Amino acid sequence: MVSLYCKWASLPSVPFIRVCGHTNVTRRVVEGKLVEEGKWPWQVSILFMGVYACSGSLFHEQWILTAAHCLQRSRNESEYTVITTGSQIFTQNDTQLRVSAVVIHKNFSNFVSRDIALLKLQDPVSWSHKIQPVCLPSGQYKPELGSLCWVTRWGREKKQGDPNASYSLQEIAVKIIKNNVCNQKYHFLLTEDQEHFLGEDMLCGSSQQGVESCQTNSGSPLVCYLNSTWIQMGLVSWSFTCGQFQFPSIYTSTSYFTSWIKSQVSDVNFISQAHPAFLRPLFCTSYILLVSLSFLWLL
Repeated sequence: MVSLYCKWASLPSVPFIRVCGHTNVTRRVVEGKLVEEGKWPWQVSILFMGVYACSGSLFHEQWILTAAHCLQRSRNESEYTVITTGSQIFTQNDTQLRVSAVVIHKNFSNFVSRDIALLKLQDPVSWSHKIQPVCLPSGQYKPELGSLCWVTRWGREKKQGDPNASYSLQEIAVKIIKNNVCNQKYHFLLTEDQEHFLGEDMLCGSSQQGVESCQTNSGSPLVCYLNSTWIQMGLVSWSFTCGQFQFPSIYTSTSYFTSWIKSQVSDVNFISQAHPAFLRPLFCTSYILLVSLSFLWLL
């Protein structure tokens, strides 16, 4: 007897297949608005004492990647919770997941270097078409200059007198530019003993459309679409002033911290190049049918 199995992130199997960097977008109407689900399935919201604090990304069933400065308020894991909706909107009334560990890079001391941290969830998430992990790059895999990538951040809808107003997911197109550009733009911030403002652990990006990466976007993933796969090349660290497009934004480079992430999460995988998308359902079905008929013909 021959058993054929074909992986595909969109197949309605239980449990759902874990495929990093792939999406399965669906749409539904919420409060009279058309809402997309599953477009950015790794996006999470980090709450401090029940109030939204930062964004983060799901790269493992139990681990969240975010910026270190997001967790400066406290290192007490009981004060943080995480919301994973897989939707374009969330409210602070949504189900909150408990955190069991807060891990901040030991060399983080300011916004310019080692601005990276991890949160460990108390219980693993269940993968679905709305919740999937993002891919992380290997240490040698860096975005090419001129690459157009995306930052996703939570923006709050302003409703007077409503503390539970929903947040909507906003998209920002970001062009990867030379670190020298950021070094020149932020030269006035250099101290006497500094030659360069940005080190190899940071990326420089210029917003092309959408909203600028303001302080409220901290921890948001910077993802690039390569060979049909979304790869998180960075995360939002900071920007000099919100809405001032003459100043590019600063991102923590995830590929620089491959070894550090691996030291904290032993079973995480990194990719050295974007792997091809899985077989489409129609092609997969046709392939299985074709092979099955071949075996029948040989009987």
